[in-house]
Amino acid sequence: MSRVMPSSPICVTGGSGFLGSWCIKLLLEDGHTVHTTTRCAKKAAYLLELPGAPERLKVFEGVDLLSPGSFDAAIGGCETVLHTASPFYMKGGSEEKLVKPAVEGTQNVLSSCQRLGVKKVVLTSSTGSVYTNYGALPTEHVYTSEDWSPADLLREKENWYCLSKVLAEQTAWKMSRDPTCPFTLTVMVPTLILGPMVPGQPHLNTSASALVGYMDGSVQEIENACKTVVDVRDVARAHVEAAYRDLGGHRILLIGGSPHFQEVAGYIKEALPDDIKGRVPTRVSESLAPAVMGPAPPHPVRYDVSPAEKLLDMSFKNVETQVKTMVQSMLDNGFKSSEQYVPTNM
Repeated sequence: MSRVMPSSPICVTGGSGFLGSWCIKLLLEDGHTVHTTTRCAKKAAYLLELPGAPERLKVFEGVDLLSPGSFDAAIGGCETVLHTASPFYMKGGSEEKLVKPAVEGTQNVLSSCQRLGVKKVVLTSSTGSVYTNYGALPTEHVYTSEDWSPADLLREKENWYCLSKVLAEQTAWKMSRDPTCPFTLTVMVPTLILGPMVPGQPHLNTSASALVGYMDGSVQEIENACKTVVDVRDVARAHVEAAYRDLGGHRILLIGGSPHFQEVAGYIKEALPDDIKGRVPTRVSESLAPAVMGPAPPHPVRYDVSPAEKLLDMSFKNVETQVKTMVQSMLDNGFKSSEQYVPTNM
């Protein structure tokens, strides 16, 4: 499929986040001018150290998902928007904290896109909107972009994060199908994102918090679970490639492996310095992790990412690379303790 590089600036919402920062890094490397939004300029300051940033990155601070029109200044003059901003944390969440900002934030961003004549939107969703079905489907089911997590079941289980992703994505599709809508919509559906942080990232992101407990010893047993994972560099590249291609209407699954966490723990241990390797647990929990997303262990999640490989001309980094590069970047950025993780809205 042919690629056409946008000539106008590209807006990335939530640029201070784990994924958003990588999208910005790749866009700058490709020579683009980038606008990005953040609630706090201090948290986004590290982005200005990226190559090309002083000349071609403009940071718009104080932008709130729940404030209609707050994205107008950043989106103005941009024909392409990568909407990566959304609250992401699992513990201590609620419908008010997660569902409302995800849905209303999507409405606010896309309303700005409609009003300002944006031509292409790439939205970040999540596999939480695809296979959070509490084991309802058989273990041999192969998940594709055609699958949806049942919203009524998510509400019943009070799984607010996954419900937020389902409802936000459905909102986006509905808005994009309005006959007056000027933009085409492509939805990226990544799973748990691992891989390296951009150097200097000042906050421990939620994805990294899934590993840090194994690094500091606060996790005593290896979770008896198979989880899907993907590298942040692959997810960011998928977003950028979608900006270059005519993929409106596609929903694209992004998964780079479905390891048991015993395999993940082994890679964490190999990546750590000798003096702290002993903190990583070696005993696997006897109790199975609940089958919240897909089948229960030892069955891995079965999935089809051939659309991503064909439409975006990409391949996925393996689990070992994802885990080890994330651990090394956490150490490089000064993150070694679970206590450093504070759930936040970027």
